[in-house]
Amino acid sequence: MSRLFKKIENVDNALRKYLSLIKTRILEVENIPLEDATGRILAEDLYSNVDIPPFNRSAMDGYAVRAEDTYGASENNPVRLRVIGESAVGYPYTNTVQRGEAVKIHTGAVVPDGANAVVPIEYVEEYGNYIEVFRSVSPSDNIGKKGEDIKKGEIVLLKGTVLRPYDLALVKSLGYTTIRVFRKLKVAVFSCGDELVDQAVNIEELHGKIIDSNRLMIKSYLWELNCEVIDLGIIRDDIEEIKSTILKAKNIADLLITIGGTSVGEKDFVPSAINNVGNPGIIIRGISASPGRPLVLSLIDDFPIISLPGYPVATFVDFIVFAIPVIEKMIGIRGLRIPNTIKAKLKRRVPSKPGVRHYVRVKIFRENNDFVANPIRITGSGVLSSITKADGLLIIPEDIEGYEAGEIVDVVLLRDRIGVWNEKNI
Repeated sequence: MSRLFKKIENVDNALRKYLSLIKTRILEVENIPLEDATGRILAEDLYSNVDIPPFNRSAMDGYAVRAEDTYGASENNPVRLRVIGESAVGYPYTNTVQRGEAVKIHTGAVVPDGANAVVPIEYVEEYGNYIEVFRSVSPSDNIGKKGEDIKKGEIVLLKGTVLRPYDLALVKSLGYTTIRVFRKLKVAVFSCGDELVDQAVNIEELHGKIIDSNRLMIKSYLWELNCEVIDLGIIRDDIEEIKSTILKAKNIADLLITIGGTSVGEKDFVPSAINNVGNPGIIIRGISASPGRPLVLSLIDDFPIISLPGYPVATFVDFIVFAIPVIEKMIGIRGLRIPNTIKAKLKRRVPSKPGVRHYVRVKIFRENNDFVANPIRITGSGVLSSITKADGLLIIPEDIEGYEAGEIVDVVLLRDRIGVWNEKNI
């Protein structure tokens, strides 16, 4: 192990230590249309200014009645009531139901004054302006009460909630057309390396250059997280250029994510540049993970810098393990993120090195209605296709020396669907 990585941190300790130093940003608040609010962060507790439903409504088709008028009703002894009108959805009956009267009513329609129950249509025989009721009902039967869903003055959404489509539907039902959210977190991103280019006319003629695909991957994740991305491009292996770009990011962004230049080679200038632009500088350099060891976590004053390794799988792993929790703390997201996991039988043995957390890419298959996890064989941290072909990650803790074939393991899913690739493709 290189002397510069002698003090590598356990993954959980590194994340805990760094998060303890990250401050939630006091972000500006903006009022935006509900149609634009999916995935945004609610900036205040949201109260209902109305009752939902706003009136007593029928839970089924039938007749609105005074429950007391139906007592004793049976097939052998029906109760006869006079029909005085109809209450349809959007067209309520506006008079009061008196003793011995009934109003025909539709599901969702307003229950008229005087009525306190609804007799289902199947318990009624209709005779012109009269009905005969064959079963009694009790007060409140088949009625959705005013405020049953939400009461006026009730908190319906809490500050820090990530707004989902069903949240916006609820807010819309309360009569709102706009909602107050925090502005998007501004995240600056740059890649570092003399070998990188943004694109190539002919990939076969790159002559030692590499297309920078990592930056697009990280920017895409940030867009999914509803961040405002500031793309600072590709920075050469020049310590002064790296320093000036870090300082530029500090002035225009809330967070900086750098990619590459974090290891121990002669041109890995990112750590030195960070330690030369301000204090406290580097907090974590190196973690006990495979892939993902050359991670650097830093602060310049209160400005966080997450420096990801250059190999794409390591970039990916360190981003989801470290960058996402940091971003969520910075914008004050409420609640604890729970990974989407499934249990699967391991198809073949997976070794691991004690003291190192391993992130193994696996395919998930169905066999006899059970899930089976098959490790992808080509697993180097530079093999981007090993993520694309994977359905999930098998995380092997530091204190376990691998898993044996046939063991039941937890797999963190990376996709919503499995089986895109069949077994012979991996």
